[in-house]
Amino acid sequence: MSNSTGRHRQAQGHTGAGLTLWSALVMVVAFVVAIVVWMGITTHDVTTPSAEEVAVKQSAQTPPPVDPNVVPQSTVLTPTSAPWAPGTLIQLTDFYPQPGQTFTAQSCTVAFSFTGEDGRAYAVTAGHCGKVGDLVWPTNATHAEDYRVEAGTFIYSGMQPPGTEGAGGTGQNIDIGIIEITDPSRAMEVVGDAIPTGLVVDLHTELIDVCKTGGTTGYTCGQFGQPNQIQLVTDDSGTTIETRGDLAQVCAAKGDSGGPVFTEVNGRAAIIGVVSGTEAGINVEDCATEESQSMLMSYTNMDATLDVISTVVPDAALIEQPW
Repeated sequence: MSNSTGRHRQAQGHTGAGLTLWSALVMVVAFVVAIVVWMGITTHDVTTPSAEEVAVKQSAQTPPPVDPNVVPQSTVLTPTSAPWAPGTLIQLTDFYPQPGQTFTAQSCTVAFSFTGEDGRAYAVTAGHCGKVGDLVWPTNATHAEDYRVEAGTFIYSGMQPPGTEGAGGTGQNIDIGIIEITDPSRAMEVVGDAIPTGLVVDLHTELIDVCKTGGTTGYTCGQFGQPNQIQLVTDDSGTTIETRGDLAQVCAAKGDSGGPVFTEVNGRAAIIGVVSGTEAGINVEDCATEESQSMLMSYTNMDATLDVISTVVPDAALIEQPW
């Protein structure tokens, strides 16, 4: 297993203070496709969800009812259907892996999913996790038949250079990626216990504690830092794209990109953003270390995320409710 050098970020506050380098959290993993009977297969033979996995999906798309005796502390949007739970693990390639082939795939995490009014399904992750046209696979794919048909396709990245098909507009770019889920029945691995898909649009209390779920470091928490920080993202080709993100003192690592960032509201998790990156040079694999306790994580907040969704999927089936 080898990690990519990733993208590097320079972040600056509104005061014009010193610049800080940042790293996006994409993990590049090497795989070998197991050789199995390939010729003559006319239908893809993929794992179907177990009863437990179906229960996880149902819990993600059906949040617990609101206690009438509890005063709502937030207004959220909930999807009418959520095929992939927050914290779903994905890997991405730009081609169909072949039997016996050694290849690399980018590993990321999904923040949440939803459907459009027409029934098409979508998932949200970080924009730097892929580019338009990339194929999305479950992380439990190992054999040739697992790669016959993808679970989804990357249809939008706010981190592609302006003018690129599917990229963000000519103004401020946003580190959000949209996946169209083309095989919603596919079994997908999820980090830990799924949290409900409640997307915060109005938090009635001060934001203090922030948590995230990611494919590498799992569930970690810390304090909210600063909102709306300017970030300059430079990829391996030398292309620099300006974006913005909120900061929190939360441990994260490569592979956590795209995961849900949330806070607790009335005893339930409520999603406030999507994991983007951490300070460059601070690479951790264990969030129990002393160094990890002071690291900063950047994330795209929910306002920016919903702006992307309204542009890419204007018919998103989201229902407003108190939380």
